[in-house]
Formats: sequence, structure tokens, C-alpha cells
Amino acid sequence: MPPRQSPAQKLAARLLLGGEWAPVTNKIGFMQRPLDVAVDEWRTWAQESYHQPLAGFGVTEHRGTLRELLSELLPLGYGQRWLLLETANPGWTAVMENTRDTAVLGPLGEHFASARGIPTVQVEDVPKNLKHMLDEPARGRLGGRTLITFEEAGLRRFLSLYNSEPWKFAENGEPYDFEDTEQYLLPRASDCFPHETLVDICRNLGLDPFEEDFYVPNGRAFIIEALHQPTADDPGGTRYTLAEARAGYEDLDHPRVDEPVIGNALYPLGSANPHPDTVYPALGHKPFRKPTPWDGALKEFEKSVQRYSSYPASAWLSEGLEEYGVLASPTYSTGGTGSESISVRASPLLLEAPPEVREYVAAFAVLQWTQANGRSISEFYPNRKQMGIIRSLYKEHGLYPFDVTSDQVYRTLTIDKMVREVTDLRITQQLVDWEKRSSEGSPEERTHKYDRRNHSCAWEVGKIIQDQEHLIWNAQVDDRRKP
Repeated sequence: MPPRQSPAQKLAARLLLGGEWAPVTNKIGFMQRPLDVAVDEWRTWAQESYHQPLAGFGVTEHRGTLRELLSELLPLGYGQRWLLLETANPGWTAVMENTRDTAVLGPLGEHFASARGIPTVQVEDVPKNLKHMLDEPARGRLGGRTLITFEEAGLRRFLSLYNSEPWKFAENGEPYDFEDTEQYLLPRASDCFPHETLVDICRNLGLDPFEEDFYVPNGRAFIIEALHQPTADDPGGTRYTLAEARAGYEDLDHPRVDEPVIGNALYPLGSANPHPDTVYPALGHKPFRKPTPWDGALKEFEKSVQRYSSYPASAWLSEGLEEYGVLASPTYSTGGTGSESISVRASPLLLEAPPEVREYVAAFAVLQWTQANGRSISEFYPNRKQMGIIRSLYKEHGLYPFDVTSDQVYRTLTIDKMVREVTDLRITQQLVDWEKRSSEGSPEERTHKYDRRNHSCAWEVGKIIQDQEHLIWNAQVDDRRKP
């Protein structure tokens, strides 16, 4: 009579390849694109991801059985390698990575769905096989089961059974029509989301993640990998064989391997694919941006920001700025000489404004910082005599006392002066009229507790100062001015 199987062994037998390629197959991702399209999408994401190897990314096509193709991910645990496999449903591609623990599969979250319009599914099923030991940490895994689906609008469905001793069940998103939601109300968490339910949902989505014959019907797959090599002092340079990665986790007969020997010896180059078919360069990290109605205007605004900046510059959408009555918020960053940069967060209100408004705001945002040639707004900041003249002009127009701090007023006028000195931009009546219209709204909008709109720094008074600037910045009252 064969030995009695534990619940963990029974579940493992129902998983892909009987669980023999866990931890790689513990979590499997799917993207709703044919294989060749999916490879291009994943490679494009990788080139702009936070993985930025100097040697770029290699893409290699492989053919073979599922087990043979999984072996192309070796070694496990070092570097970034992803295996993209065709499936029996030609509209879907499976993705696995060279993990020795828990796969990340980062872009299968919001990136592909929201940024590229590609529906994605992530499936995870890990048996609970904990074994407590007397003189070493427990062996095995806590276990868990998860389904996550994303559509273009964002998260569609999240179901999770996780072991926090005791088991707990959680769900989020909109149920599919074919789900039995009554099941989720059962008193025992483990009954709410059994393996059979995960399989049933996946099959309704056109996927069969735990069946070997669902994968590579034509034997095709691709490896995409970051091309960087381990060094002697690289703490993350350890490379595991499958057996070393399973020891102490799936394989309870052996202790965990913290310092792999065989893997390091077998894969000195850190990859099973030392000569990829094609190499693509890393293009620099570009954080995920969800498409918005303002993308075109943001790109043009970024060009304006770069036009006036003597440092690398970028622009970002910040929808929360409108709540504060702020059009744009610039940030100057430096990690030392030669690494300065400027980024400007722009509100939707600004991006919907006329081009003249965006242009002036771009110059104002950038030129308030010291330029690469050392020039700064300090050469225009008013002295006491000039401050007196400014206050007099404000009084003439019923705008004194200021409704913000005096330093904020003087600094705003100084930046305006800097803009006029180094560009041909001016505060026009068009800018004044637009600002007046944009500040109109319901009483609730005008009296928001965070709204920082004020009159002392408005373009209306800025134009008054601009028209009278000869009274302020002249040699008689400013000893920095040459006669």
C-alpha cells in the first residue's frame, strides 16, 4: 500500500507538473496577447523599468517541452529573467520568472492593463507544508491561494486565501457573472476559496494554468533577461539550482540552502543564455504613467520646461494640486555637481489652459532656481527702498496690506522680473483674464480650506508691477543697477 499523502502533497499533485518546478510555478502570470506581441510588450516595459543593466536586455527564442523551457530560467534567484510561453489559447501568453521564492511579475499589475490596455491574470496556489524543527527554522511554506485580474479600468477581481494562522479569506473588485459568491460567505475560510474554485474561474477566463498540455502546444517560448553579471562582492550574486531553491521549502527532507554551491558552480555567467538572439538597450527608468486626457498637453508643457531650464527637466501630472489652488509645483534636486535636475508637477487646470499660460508658468517654475551659469533671482530681489515703492503701488490699487507674507509677494515679483530678463515672455492681459476666469466658481470651490489663491501674487497685480518696473529696478533706488 502506498504511503498516505498529506493535504499538501495531494494539492501539489494537482498543480502544474505536480509541483516539481515550484517555486517557479507557484505563481503564474498571463497577459491577453499572442506570444510574439507579448514578448514585444514585456521587452519594451523592461527597457524602461527600474531594472537598468548597463549591457541591456537579451531576448532569445527557445523550443522544447515545458520542462525543457522552464530549465532556461536557471539559475534561480539571481538577476531578472522572464519566460514567456505560448498557450493553447492563442490569445493568451503565460509568464514565469526565475524566482527562488515569490515571483513579482510587476507589470502584470496596473501597468499593462492601464497603460497598454492589456488584460492580465495572476494565479498563485501554494500548499501549506510547514514542518517545525528542533534546532533550525521551520521548513516548508505557509501556503496560500490568490487570483488577481486587471482590466483597462484597473483591478477587476481579487480573491485570496492566506494563512496567518488561522486561514483568512479576502476579496475585492467586481465578481464575474459565473462566480458563486455565496461560497465566499461560508464560515470556514478554507472553504471559501478552494483549489477547484480557482480552476473554475480560470477556465471561464480561457485559462487552464495547472494543466501541462495547456502550455507550448507548438513548443515555442522566449526568455527576456537583464544582461548583467555577478561579481565576487555582489551580495545578490548567489545562483541556485532548482534543488537548492526547493530545499527547506518544497523539499522538507533537506535544510534551507542559504549559500548555494552547485548553482554558483554551474552558472558562472549568471545565466543559461550567455548569447541572446537580440540585445536591446536599457532606456532609463520611466515610472508608470496611467493614460490621462492631459497626456498631450503634459508632453508639450515638458518641452516648455526643458526650454527654460539649464538642467535636465521633466514634468508630471498632479491632479491634487487643484485642491490647493496651485497651477504647478517645481522641485530642484541635486546629488552633487553635475547631477542637478528640475521636475515640475502640473495641475489639470494648467494643462487645459491656453498655450500662452502654460509657457509663462513653465518659465516661472524653472527660472526661480539658480541657473547653471550661476545667475539667480537674488539680483532682482528688492531692497528696502524698492519694497516701499512696491507697497505704494499696491496701495494705489487697493491691494495693501498683502493677503500673504511680504516675502512671498516680493519673491513672486522677483521671479516675474527674472522671466522678463532672460525671455521675451510678459504678463499679458490674456493671462490676467484667464486667471480671473479660472478662479471663478461656486462658493464652495472658492472657499476650500486648502485653497491658496490670493490677490497679492495674482497676474493682475503682476502686470501692474511689470508696467511700472522702471520705478523699482533702476539705479536711483537699486545700487546693483549700473547707471
